Amino acid sequence: MNLSRVLVGAALIGLIAAALAIRAPRLDLRPMHGDEANQAVKAAVLLESGRYRYDPFEHHGPILYWLTLPSLWLHGRTSLAETTEFDFRIVPVVFGVGLIGLLWLVLDGLGRGAAVIAGLLTAISPAMVFYSRYYIQETLLVFFTLAALATGWRLARSRKLVWAVLCGACIGMMHATKETWVLSAAAAVAGGALSLVWTRAREGAWWQRHPAADPAHETHTDAWGTRRLGVWPGRLFAGLIAAGVVTLVLYSSFGRDWRGPLDSISAFAVYVQRGSRPELHAHPWYYYLELLTAFRPAKGFFWSEGFVVGLAVIGGAVSLAHDGLAPPQRCFCRFLTFYTFALTALYAAISYKTPWCLLSFFHGMILLAGVGAWAVLRRAWTWSREVRAWRFFFRSLAAGVVTALLAVGAGHLGRECYWLNFRLPADYRNPYVYAHTSTSVKNLARTIDGLAEVAPRAGQLTIHVVTPENYWPLPWYVRRVSPESVGYWHDPADWARDTAALPAADVVILTADVQDRVDAALRGDYNRQMMYGLRPDVLVHVYVRESLWTAFIASREQR
Repeated sequence: MNLSRVLVGAALIGLIAAALAIRAPRLDLRPMHGDEANQAVKAAVLLESGRYRYDPFEHHGPILYWLTLPSLWLHGRTSLAETTEFDFRIVPVVFGVGLIGLLWLVLDGLGRGAAVIAGLLTAISPAMVFYSRYYIQETLLVFFTLAALATGWRLARSRKLVWAVLCGACIGMMHATKETWVLSAAAAVAGGALSLVWTRAREGAWWQRHPAADPAHETHTDAWGTRRLGVWPGRLFAGLIAAGVVTLVLYSSFGRDWRGPLDSISAFAVYVQRGSRPELHAHPWYYYLELLTAFRPAKGFFWSEGFVVGLAVIGGAVSLAHDGLAPPQRCFCRFLTFYTFALTALYAAISYKTPWCLLSFFHGMILLAGVGAWAVLRRAWTWSREVRAWRFFFRSLAAGVVTALLAVGAGHLGRECYWLNFRLPADYRNPYVYAHTSTSVKNLARTIDGLAEVAPRAGQLTIHVVTPENYWPLPWYVRRVSPESVGYWHDPADWARDTAALPAADVVILTADVQDRVDAALRGDYNRQMMYGLRPDVLVHVYVRESLWTAFIASREQR
């Protein structure tokens, strides 16, 4: 079973179109998570001011914001108030789809059939689709990681300088995406070393000798199926320069803040401490695997991408076998096996866990699952080629059953993808929903917009948010109110002191744990009927100045 490059190219283009069709619709269906809203406001600051400053304690790297600017420009946005969910979420959509296009660079490493199946699994995986519609850094990190691995593979195969530069640039992009890029880098180093050790142990050498007709022109083929690797100091230096340039340019905001590149290094100490001693988000080592393989949130609900994990195990086993794959594929897939195993172990060992972090190692599993599925198909249909009629019948029947089972597994993923992304996109029964914003916050946003329409001061509201809780994503949902008219306080005493000499607020948003103290310091008459869910187990009370509330109700009755 061998596929032509033209057929594979057509298949990948079709899968890219299908992945885009799955990811792009209804990007406003799910309310903005607090982290998404935080990133969106940060990108809007860059849009409005043209400046970016790296914060080593929050927000991660700058690349998400810089790559969001083209989307905002194309949609004619000039401020946060004008933006929509689509403007931001389309960015991870593009990079999630782009993962399929990158498979073209590793066709000779995965194998053509395996690459097509990996592209299909990438297109329909519930996790990959869910976080491709999520405005955070994770999908971009997976994209640039695969780009670095793919260009590194092309460098190993061709030894061309251009691939060294591109590989270095991709590593720089990884660094500029998220601090956890070092885990992928460490896993890649471990994967390369372990694959060479395994090849040495299994095959007796890191490279094979192939004598030419003329002994003076004897050649060597290394473990990657190319000429014997060397140190390549010139190419290594070029890659390092490219990585450094990308890092300096992006973290310095194109030369405007030279503190940024230094802070990007010091930030690792912050994230090491956060990962080893998490105050929140501490989970057991098997947390990610449980989400992927056996998530039972309630009676009658069971979600699993175990189909992918199981095929990945088969793909890893095939790559480690002596004759499971052709030499170039065997060496690349061995590297991929050890890389994925190492990265999975690293993420499992870190106490701090949030579900989107699983994308980095799960994408490696998807690539190996393509290898495993193609190996099963190839073996099944090879066995079916028997001369004797009765053997031919039974083995062809078995091959058909194997093919049908793989199709059923893919159909199962497609069904889960639909349910988790379009039926339960913000439901706690979704394994990839984590501390997510309540859907009722959209009603709060509509109420705020309606109050602004009837506000007596040129459509402007004064909003005070008082809560010791994390108040995100409220800044996103009140974005159409002038930023100068919105204030945030964690302590009611600070709020009362800071606003004592100011006119009473039109709207006060607070949580129950500070309600008594806010009530005691409140000035004027307020309607206190409204409550909205912010996150699981977090309700906000909304007080509206009585005269404004009366005008708001009157405007509703007139419609």
